[in-house]
Amino acid sequence: MVTYMQLRNAQTTHLESAAGSARKVAREMEQYGADTRRNRRALNTGWRGTDASAADAQLGQHESNYQQIGRSYGRVDEVVGFFANEIDMAKRTLERGVDVANAIPGRVSESGAIQVDWAAFGPRPSPEVIAHAKQQATQAANLIRQALMRANSADRQAQSALQSIVAPTMPNVSGGSGTIPQRGTDPRQVNDWWKGLTDEQRAAHLRDNPKQIGSLDGIPAVARDEANRLAIGQERDWIESRREYLRGRLEELRPDDGSMNMQAAAQMGEVNKELRDLDTRWQNLDSLEHQLGRTDLQGSTERMYLLNYESAADGQAVISVGNPDTADSVVTYVPGTTADVPGINGDVNRALWMQADATAADPGRRTAAITWLGYDAPDKVFPNAISNNYYEAAADDLASFQQGLRATHEGSPSINTLMGHSYGASTIGYTAARHDLGIDNLVSVASAGSSGTANEYMGIGADHVWATRASDDPIRFAAGVHGTDPINESYGGRVFPASDGGHSGYWDSTNVARGHFANIVTGHYDRVPAAPQDRWF
Repeated sequence: MVTYMQLRNAQTTHLESAAGSARKVAREMEQYGADTRRNRRALNTGWRGTDASAADAQLGQHESNYQQIGRSYGRVDEVVGFFANEIDMAKRTLERGVDVANAIPGRVSESGAIQVDWAAFGPRPSPEVIAHAKQQATQAANLIRQALMRANSADRQAQSALQSIVAPTMPNVSGGSGTIPQRGTDPRQVNDWWKGLTDEQRAAHLRDNPKQIGSLDGIPAVARDEANRLAIGQERDWIESRREYLRGRLEELRPDDGSMNMQAAAQMGEVNKELRDLDTRWQNLDSLEHQLGRTDLQGSTERMYLLNYESAADGQAVISVGNPDTADSVVTYVPGTTADVPGINGDVNRALWMQADATAADPGRRTAAITWLGYDAPDKVFPNAISNNYYEAAADDLASFQQGLRATHEGSPSINTLMGHSYGASTIGYTAARHDLGIDNLVSVASAGSSGTANEYMGIGADHVWATRASDDPIRFAAGVHGTDPINESYGGRVFPASDGGHSGYWDSTNVARGHFANIVTGHYDRVPAAPQDRWF
């Protein structure tokens, strides 16, 4: 139990240092696991036989151990970081209570009781003075009580979470319990199902059904990340096996005498196409693993969480910088035209910058920044980005993901912001007009038009619907293609300034928009200046 004096004297620098050390070990273990996987594949390409199989099994076990250790240390980082932040916030509340007590005048005893200095009021204080002093004493006592409740709640959560990491229960079952919910199930129901499982059942589902678990909104971020990393390894094994079969099939179809009939040629064409598709999948998985293992974090100190992915075609990915379940502020960024998994590095950079900027704007809040490429974005401006098919297809999945963030969040509700750039801005507008997303802010950056107006979005007031566009951004000439221009006064939202930088310069280090993003994300709305609304259209 955290006492008044313990909280009053608490220093969290050693906790933050411990979290940082755990984070460093987690990254190193993840890198060791990735290196082991690459070496394992390299050996498999040219070494066959009993010894090769034994070596492969041993390396596979090492890879699995590195991954498990990395996940464990990553969880330690999350838990200790969460605990340090909660103690900091509780201590601030307690200090406010002490300040109120001192102003009565009075003092707080070592047990946390308020003691009013009645002698300071003279021999005959008026009833009004006495009533005011009692009111202040009650206010101080309530603040101290709130602080201690928050600190003790955090202490219990951290203790339970750390015990589950230090002394895990090894599963002794062949599978999980119950049918896994289908994608599209209400995230709250998914979360209830997950909470109802035992630790052994959860571990079995992660082992046996990682792709299904990793794609479900309503599953906590830590579990989704673990599941999707496991799924990538399983998919690579399947790709290698399928490639080997298809190469053998090509040899069977190739005639010994060099002749070729039309049927065999058509079949070989189909096999070669599937091989190219598998190559695309492999390259997309390479891109995802590069993001998860990168060390150039652009000023952010948070680890990466893979919350969903698809490897086929252009690929899809949902990557979070920081754990949204324990963050005080969460921003989801939806990229636009040409976004795909092979080129996702730039979009993840934007999330890294926003996470670092938000932390700098409010160090007392923990921020998670998510790149949501959970849809098939248009490949080209023309004719693809003229079509509304892409954002219409994305809306249900984006809505489910946002609702899932609320279902899995721990502690006090976070400030959730949904931001879209270019076609991504049209995507978030279309989605918000048709679903209650449970968000606090909607931010359109360089939009080509948005469904409805600021007053029509479900669950968001117009004063929390934001937009910006640089004066030299050519998107202004297409700003009404997909609905009302968010910069136009008829839209009814709040417009804030951005520096010139064309269509993609909003995250440049010198662009004033970055600071405004950070203040919106952390809830410092009074720091965001207004910009003139555009009457061009």
